Amino acid sequence: MRSVRKAAVWLFLAVERVLTAQIPLLPHYHEESLDSYSHFERNPRQWDLDEPHAVNATANLVFETVNSLLQHWANTRYRIGHTIVPGIVPVGTILYHGALSGPHIPTTPDWVAMEPEHSMVFCSGSVETGCWHVTFAVTRPMKVLYFDGSSAANIPEGTMDTQDLVAWSEMRPEWVDNEEQRIQDLCKWGLKNGVNGLVRMEVNFEIMICNFTSHMEVVSFSNLDSPRLKIDNITDLPDDPNTAHHAFEIMHSTSWRENYP
Repeated sequence: MRSVRKAAVWLFLAVERVLTAQIPLLPHYHEESLDSYSHFERNPRQWDLDEPHAVNATANLVFETVNSLLQHWANTRYRIGHTIVPGIVPVGTILYHGALSGPHIPTTPDWVAMEPEHSMVFCSGSVETGCWHVTFAVTRPMKVLYFDGSSAANIPEGTMDTQDLVAWSEMRPEWVDNEEQRIQDLCKWGLKNGVNGLVRMEVNFEIMICNFTSHMEVVSFSNLDSPRLKIDNITDLPDDPNTAHHAFEIMHSTSWRENYP
């Protein structure tokens, strides 16, 4: 039994060595790759881990980008994104929308949030009538594009560049606040290519939805107290304790996606 286990271990190590060896695209690559591999084994100092990156090296930046996708803090620190990632929102995902006018499903492209606290900021209604908050469930796999960085931050520093290139084939910093035109043109491009959502990061993550009935169904319409978060100075706390608590929950919800996991 021990000999069988020993043989299995040696077989595993042999397979690992084969799988991790690089095979260059050269004639007689087999012999050369084995010679190169044994050379590094004989000369471990050939790999100088203390040597800094070359000035124009990009491998570390590519690795950090991949490692930081959909993480709030990393994309806050490096807010100018440069990566466009295709993805799929799986069936059963719950998304939230702060309705602007009554319990109605949007008939034009609009935004949903991944956290209810975030979407409640956009509920619109008087103090007397309250506001409507919609919960959706994804009913079939929904193709999306994710723009990394602080891609929903409307600042003229390049945070919108990748979206501009998709929507208009050029960067338009003078349109940084033209969100209505941006979502219309992004969805025009998206629907032609089978994409129904565009993922961005604001204070939390959001999805621009191009068609609210093609991949989602309503779970509930909730009539809530209208949030009263409009204050003169962002450093001041609201007078109403319930609103102050709501403001805290919005900021607290952003911390859930600060880092992975």
